[in-house]
Amino acid sequence: MSRYLFSITYYRFWLASSLLILACLPPMDCQAAQWLSIKKTDANQLMVDKQSLVEEKPYIKAWVKVDYRQPQKNVESVDRVYNHAKALWYFDCAKRKAATIQVFQYDQDELVYSAGTTIKQADFIEPLPDSEVEITQQYACKWQAKEKQRAEAVAKRAANPIIPAIANEKDKPASPNSVAEPATPAAEAAPVEKTNPTKPAAETVPAKETSKKAEQAPATEQTKEAEKDKNKTPKQGKEDKHDKEDKSWAYSGTRGPDKWGSLNPDFAVCNAGSQQSPINVGSTITAALKPIKRLQKFPLKNIALKDHSLVLDAGSGNMMVLDQKPYQLKYISVHAPSEHQIKEKSYAAELQMVHEDKAGHRVIIAVMLEEGTANSTLETLISSIPKEKGQSKSLAIRVTPAELMPTKPAYYRYTGSLTAPPCTEGVQWIIMKEALKISKAQLTSLQQAIGEPNLRPIQDSQGRMILE
Repeated sequence: MSRYLFSITYYRFWLASSLLILACLPPMDCQAAQWLSIKKTDANQLMVDKQSLVEEKPYIKAWVKVDYRQPQKNVESVDRVYNHAKALWYFDCAKRKAATIQVFQYDQDELVYSAGTTIKQADFIEPLPDSEVEITQQYACKWQAKEKQRAEAVAKRAANPIIPAIANEKDKPASPNSVAEPATPAAEAAPVEKTNPTKPAAETVPAKETSKKAEQAPATEQTKEAEKDKNKTPKQGKEDKHDKEDKSWAYSGTRGPDKWGSLNPDFAVCNAGSQQSPINVGSTITAALKPIKRLQKFPLKNIALKDHSLVLDAGSGNMMVLDQKPYQLKYISVHAPSEHQIKEKSYAAELQMVHEDKAGHRVIIAVMLEEGTANSTLETLISSIPKEKGQSKSLAIRVTPAELMPTKPAYYRYTGSLTAPPCTEGVQWIIMKEALKISKAQLTSLQQAIGEPNLRPIQDSQGRMILE
């Protein structure tokens, strides 16, 4: 945040008013602030209070804070210095202009300067390129666009309610985030009914009497399809239904990641969400994170080859503890290449260990794989991969999740979402800093088994804090 905006002469507040305002900063209703780091340099750190973002048409307002490493001089009073400042900014996204309404400067915790004006008297100016004001304005305007998309999605869903794609488990991710075979839907029992000799006539009768010639051909085709259904075994019926669900979204083409939000109202957050994953782990905040407590000694149960991923069923017993809450490991999915980036670096592949607590809250540990020497544990798993899509095989050789973890405990942490539809937010991500090695031949085997790159493009971090 430039000195210019923090030192423009405004109508001064008397000290008592300033202290009353500061008692509730920010936001003004005394709710706890959620400071998100937008940009961090060697000189300063720019933050915005996510709780204070409010639309007051035609403006967006937000409280902003800047911490400086070196003391700054107040232009109005050169004898005053400050090392951090808070300001209330208003942004006109349509005109790409911004104005400072209130400003407070501190030397450590002591208030040394305050000033303010009204929205009617404020001077809206166009921010300098790459300045702190422009960076914050971009964040605020993106937030406004996301909120608009979210509201439109909610309104559309309310106006056109549909049956969820996965009955009674609306929040469960679409494949590959499920290893177990789906329960046989009632619709799949239809072939059994067709074997009843009292019902074939009903299947060939057209709904409306139009032209007998026009209706006869479709009726014949329906009869043929019915005969095919009769010859299918129950297992084949399940696989066909499962394949249909898998193809409701894809990683490329007309049903690719940029279209997920419009494929199904349940997927709306994929486009309208504000905490989507994966992201690039760039600027971080040092938080002295403690090593994750893990119990990963129970062997993995089976390996399944889905349309979108390779999935390892974790069975039961493998646990982790985060923020004093226990989470159970459900499954591990494989993505090649990696979905997350670390300092703008992509990796050969990524293991995602999905954990859940009793309430359904998720924690995902991500382990990067980089090309190098062969990995004996991965070799065991690769040799067990089923030959066909949709198949699942029990693991004959004992492999535990602990064998798929790096030796160094250091990690990054942030709040994001599932990386596949329905893109549910509120997921706690643990990104391990150390990568595991995988040989080129092993990587090729994984890629051939999965079939195509199964990664979602990097999402906008929108100023989220990444801890390390």
